[in-house]
Amino acid sequence: MIRKLLRSLVVVTVFLGLVTPVGAAPAVAAGRVRTVTDFDAGWLFNYGDAAGAGSASYNDSGWRKLSVPHDWSVEGRTPGANPFAQSAPSTGRGGYLPSGIGWYRKHFSLAGVPAGRRVSLEFDGVMANASVYVNGTLIGTHPYGYTSFRYDITAAAKLGGDNVVAVKTDTTSQPASRYYTGAGIYRDVRLIATDPVHLGQWATRVTTPNNTTVHAETTVVNESGAAASVSVQGVLSDPGGAALPAVTTAAKTVAAGASATFAYDVPVSNPRLWDLTNPNLYSLATNVLVGGTAVDDDVTSVGIRTLTFTASTGMILNGKNVKFQGVALHQDFHGLGMAAPQRAIQRRLAQLKALGVNAIRTAHDPPSPAFLDLTDRMGFLVLDEFFDVWTQHKYSDVGDYATYFNRTAAAPTGTPPVPGAGGAVPWYQVDATSVVMRDRNHPSVAMWSTGNEIRDPIATRTPLLTRMVSIAHALDPGRPVTQALFRPSDSGDVTGATRTIVDVFGGNYRPDEVITAAKAAPARAGLFTEMGTDTSAWAKVRDNAMITGLFLWTGTAYLGEADGLWPRAEADFGLMDGVGTVRPIGYSWQRTWGAPTTSPPATGTTANRVLLAPDHSTVSTDGDDVSYVKATIADSAGRVVTGSSAPITFTVSGPGVLVAVDSGSPVQESFRGSVRKAYQGVAYGLVRATGAGTITVTASAAGLTLGTTTLTGTTAPFVPCSGSCN
Repeated sequence: MIRKLLRSLVVVTVFLGLVTPVGAAPAVAAGRVRTVTDFDAGWLFNYGDAAGAGSASYNDSGWRKLSVPHDWSVEGRTPGANPFAQSAPSTGRGGYLPSGIGWYRKHFSLAGVPAGRRVSLEFDGVMANASVYVNGTLIGTHPYGYTSFRYDITAAAKLGGDNVVAVKTDTTSQPASRYYTGAGIYRDVRLIATDPVHLGQWATRVTTPNNTTVHAETTVVNESGAAASVSVQGVLSDPGGAALPAVTTAAKTVAAGASATFAYDVPVSNPRLWDLTNPNLYSLATNVLVGGTAVDDDVTSVGIRTLTFTASTGMILNGKNVKFQGVALHQDFHGLGMAAPQRAIQRRLAQLKALGVNAIRTAHDPPSPAFLDLTDRMGFLVLDEFFDVWTQHKYSDVGDYATYFNRTAAAPTGTPPVPGAGGAVPWYQVDATSVVMRDRNHPSVAMWSTGNEIRDPIATRTPLLTRMVSIAHALDPGRPVTQALFRPSDSGDVTGATRTIVDVFGGNYRPDEVITAAKAAPARAGLFTEMGTDTSAWAKVRDNAMITGLFLWTGTAYLGEADGLWPRAEADFGLMDGVGTVRPIGYSWQRTWGAPTTSPPATGTTANRVLLAPDHSTVSTDGDDVSYVKATIADSAGRVVTGSSAPITFTVSGPGVLVAVDSGSPVQESFRGSVRKAYQGVAYGLVRATGAGTITVTASAAGLTLGTTTLTGTTAPFVPCSGSCN
């Protein structure tokens, strides 16, 4: 939703086209030169392979109707039935959940798009091996499920009429990871129509070198048949929406088929800085002018801040010493799987912030743009991690990224060119380029991590690490690069080349080795990239100036990494369980980090009722919203009976639907249907509105007084919070 809001900030309008599902109302952002269409609604889905489903004429009339983001693995073949199986090819590492092939199709019209426009489809993430067809033409295949990609579909599309896009997702090769990855189009999709003279993909880079200047660089591509006189105009708006004076570059002649780079500075007096407690955000509208007329635009969220890392001072944010009070997070949201609406992401981040967490490590893959939009707005620092494996599998996970890491990337890659590359390149360089270019403007992104506990020998790793660092530095010179090293002393990293290749020396579970490496000449900052939850580790962070902080394993429990633990389907680590109930160790870190203290709810012994309480009482029809309705098995005084595991049945009436049922239990149990066993006396019904009006939610358990609550459904879009959130 944040990205949707940003699209509405530019006020110059040259064209507002209709890009719609056939028979549906348009979902196009107003006030834009380029047309950016929310493409999440109106999909059809088929579980399993379907011969010929990429064809334009394929009969999909019997397919299931849904919206994306969608994770078909967590729901299973028949939503409501239990999808978990001890014999699942994903094994316990993938949470004993199903894998294989799933197809998506969508019919849409481009009748309102004028001839000559360039049309692209952009996917924020598809798990995995996504093959995209438009009107029967295979556009491209993208293996890595965590990186975004954009395909130009102009040649295959019918600008004057109806079209169909088909996406095949394939997670057949298993195990695919050490943890749950999900399956399907599990992040947002959009359709973009631009003038032939337009900004390149993720081409705009914004920096704030001295807190009183916003510096912008961008690349304009000329895909027309004639040379064009091009200039770029930047309009910076402050956090309140007031526009600063526009800055326009000198014009350049850009030949047909060529591109040109433009740079400019916007002075900012009395800047409102971005930091952890006041995450102020400006917005920069970048307009492409041809002969003085706007033909394309883009909007970038900007946080004005300085962030430096040195051996003597550690990490300095806007002149103040800050430590990463961090947690690692996998990307599943328990009962929602990988397809999390922004409200669910916001809820988790707010819960972690209440424990004193100020930083997130995206373990061990790139996050969604929606996630980073929220960390920008809520005031978190992020360690943005590229890969969990390089050329070697960690275990027998034959379907993991090691299969593709060094394989030559097939064109089109759906991503910008790799810097310094000539000819064919391996997928790891394509994906590293994608991550850095897409995420480099987020003020919350503090550092890049090239990988987690990579098992390749140091002789293999050294040239690969060198190349990834060079890509990051070329595309984003201002941010440091680290790596979450595995047994750094044993692996040769403390005295070998790794120590001087990375900008910040990071290591897992070996704090003394990190300190030794950081102090060795030439000294550099260090980071405990992963530590257990024992609070004693904080003393070494506090007492060593060059140590920038730590990331605990983990912030919340997560699906997968449970091989041989059936019927458990998740790794039961975390300061919180999978639905956000704080564990005793979470309260311990809250005290250690000096956050305002909270306490667990009072407990009772004799259950006599079910109490219902939504985390928010107004819920939108917007796919970005969901209300977590908490059902508590309680005694007569309203105290939770933690010993109860009674099955709770949820019922929704009025303009709402039950999206999932959930609890903090690590034991496999369906997240769909209407019944969930209480875990330590608590279960949840996740509710989304289908229209405006009163939604009544009830929860019943045998022998107990019925619980009931009401929500208000609204058609108003979900608006994410800023700063402290609930």
